[in-house]
Amino acid sequence: MKLSSCLFAFGLLLPASGVLSGATITFASQGTPSDPNEWNSLGGTIAIAPHPAWAAALPGSSWVSYFNTGDPASPYYMSPPNGTVVSFFELLTLPWEPNTATITYRADDSAAFFINNVLVRPEAPSSGNTYNRCSDFPVGCTVNTEVTMDITPFLSSGANTLRFDVAQRNGVSFGLNYLGSAAGPRKVIENPVPEPATFGLLGVALLSIGLWHRKTRQG
Repeated sequence: MKLSSCLFAFGLLLPASGVLSGATITFASQGTPSDPNEWNSLGGTIAIAPHPAWAAALPGSSWVSYFNTGDPASPYYMSPPNGTVVSFFELLTLPWEPNTATITYRADDSAAFFINNVLVRPEAPSSGNTYNRCSDFPVGCTVNTEVTMDITPFLSSGANTLRFDVAQRNGVSFGLNYLGSAAGPRKVIENPVPEPATFGLLGVALLSIGLWHRKTRQG
């Protein structure tokens, strides 16, 4: 092994000046008992049994409401009167400006969506909409009518308030389901501490250099 090769190997084993790191924060409708950052304009948000026609709750989330307004067959079920609009809130606190952020949500009958009091998406249009069990224009409560969207431009570092104004337009059930994530910037962490395995590799490199030097002197 040439000295230059040894030194090259030694250099590869030295601790890097920095490593890239990142973080992703997820948030979902779960109900206030599970997430203190959720509430609604009538009080606490609760997880509910969904209407049988609704899509299954998104992973890690629950269908939520202000009362048991989902499955008509469940105990103490109540159908909100037409014209009812309840605001559901999620406080999302970010330690950085997100690089990317998305959300998927469904609502029965429909919902207007705001971030920090800015309208991001209006309620599904009333014109031509029968609101048959679920809204038949997005937003709805099936996979075919759910909304997935990029919300990066609407978020900032610090506290962000998401608001869903869920509306009852054609009777029967009422509920909300959502899941989102925000990915933070990739940053350099300076001077990472080498792990024990790294010290072992450094020892091998130094030993190789010593053996090469001894061999050249004897030759």
